[in-house]
Amino acid sequence: MWGIFMESVVIFKNYVGFHQYKFLFVIYLFFLLYLLFAEKNRRIRAIFVYAPLLLLICFFCPLFRKLFVRLLNDAETYYRLLWLLQMSLVSAYGAVKLFGRYRKTGLVLMCAAIVVCGSFVYRSEYITKAQNWYHLPEEAVEVAKLLEPEEGRVMALVPADLVYYIRQYSTNINMPYGREMLIARWDYYNDMYEAMEEAEVIQTDSFVALTREYGCHYVVLKKERKLEEPLTEYGFELCARTDTYLIYRDMQIGE
Repeated sequence: MWGIFMESVVIFKNYVGFHQYKFLFVIYLFFLLYLLFAEKNRRIRAIFVYAPLLLLICFFCPLFRKLFVRLLNDAETYYRLLWLLQMSLVSAYGAVKLFGRYRKTGLVLMCAAIVVCGSFVYRSEYITKAQNWYHLPEEAVEVAKLLEPEEGRVMALVPADLVYYIRQYSTNINMPYGREMLIARWDYYNDMYEAMEEAEVIQTDSFVALTREYGCHYVVLKKERKLEEPLTEYGFELCARTDTYLIYRDMQIGE
């Protein structure tokens, strides 16, 4: 039981960013306790006080976690219970209520606390300057524009690094596999993905047979991708190229 409890503690610390953003959780905890004593409306107390407190008690209870895992047969999503804490809503409502009581200094102190305790988001390694209105890599947009039909839909096989971007750009471009194949821990299998991504050298004959089985109008390959034989010998036409990719069209399906 102690081990299960400590695992829940680790999950909680990772969720709230305890090592880097612990002061933001301190702000949330402060307003949670403030509302516990200051809020008189029963409905608001039930949503912003009782529900988070009950959730925290259940989250750290080893028996509750064992029941959760047994019923859902899924231990990896246990952290999602913490989404119900409503940290931003509780902090915002508590801050506004506090400002209403101490108008002169409350707002200044709260804003200062957020600035000091937070971090400048644009310094994050995950933030990059947008290259276009789509907020997608420019070359991914270029490929998507070349694939997108004037009307109807097409099936396109693209390298794994383009899968996310193509599906964001247009719903008119279908793909034989999607995000499910890019999450290793999900352990999905797709024969087209195996032939496209896992083979050191693409076996052209079996590869083409699969693309036609999936009805792929287009095949996009990186320029350095090795093939046993050129696709052009199997009824494909090299119809476009970008700095990184070659775009082939299957003339047998396209007709």
